[in-house]
Amino acid sequence: MAPAGPSSSDGPPPLGTPGRAYALGGAHVLGIPYDEYIMRTGADWFPGLDRQIVDYPAGQVQGHTLERLFPGIGAFGDSFVPGLGLDGPSVGESVDVGSPDTISAIREGGPGTAIGLSEGAMVLNDVQARLAYDPAAPPPDELSFAMYGDPVARHAFGESFLTQNFPVGSVVPSLDYRIPPPVESQYDTHQFISAYDSIADWPDRPDNWISVANAIVGLATGHTAVAFTEPSMVPPQNIRTTVNSRGAKTTTYMIPEEHLPLVLPFKYLGVPKETLIELDAVLKPFVDAGYSRHDDPLTAPITVDPVNGYDPAEVTAPATQAAFGGDADPVSQLLSGLQYVLNNPPQP
Repeated sequence: MAPAGPSSSDGPPPLGTPGRAYALGGAHVLGIPYDEYIMRTGADWFPGLDRQIVDYPAGQVQGHTLERLFPGIGAFGDSFVPGLGLDGPSVGESVDVGSPDTISAIREGGPGTAIGLSEGAMVLNDVQARLAYDPAAPPPDELSFAMYGDPVARHAFGESFLTQNFPVGSVVPSLDYRIPPPVESQYDTHQFISAYDSIADWPDRPDNWISVANAIVGLATGHTAVAFTEPSMVPPQNIRTTVNSRGAKTTTYMIPEEHLPLVLPFKYLGVPKETLIELDAVLKPFVDAGYSRHDDPLTAPITVDPVNGYDPAEVTAPATQAAFGGDADPVSQLLSGLQYVLNNPPQP
């Protein structure tokens, strides 16, 4: 008998658990193609799953803060722009609702991979905590997790802004969210981090103002866009796996953009690539000084890659165009979203 030819089974096994994709998006912000983003989150990392959107409040970062300061501002804002969301729900309330709803969806839907972007990842952290020692929890071979831009990430290359600046058990102002302790989950987890995203990858030397400035811009460039990346964009040294006391694996993927967040906007202004690379070379040592992971060049991840790194506008464009139309450049995407909101205001 002739030897079998190459097939898809010869490659690396697919990530996640086959079955459904229980998908949760980030904060529900007016003008963002929310459902389109959720359906595309991790699509190139976890193909072939039957996607199901898990609905939850997805409150904005200000929560009830503005309403507490200016009573009635929520109703006032909604009277002009329905769905503006100046008053709640808070992130903490959203997690409290989203977590049991996600568990119910998993119990009803069966094996699969729970996928969360930003605030959705916060919900999944709570899901893992609730299932950690639940005798009725699905077995480990029937469920896994994927977190994109996790705001409470403690990952192989660093930590999030929240976990670095608020101790476990403290309540974050405005968010009404209590910082959770690390959980020894029985489930494999895939953690996707955009390098220099201030939400999920805050400098551990925050006295370095260049690092902080770069990370703040990194929030705008990479925090959401990381959800639309693909495996070819990640260098091998940017993938690290740890195994916890229960035998579950957490694999972190640090995904570089093609330029530093501080440099990337100049690309959209038409600055030549050669000049952008030169700017990266000048600024990167100062930026990296804010992260202890770069102290040893032999173990440091690649955080800027002008060849294989991703362009946030390019990877986000398909979702924006599918929802709003328009061209693929960042300005056109922004204008198309604004025009859509003006033409199709949310219903009260």
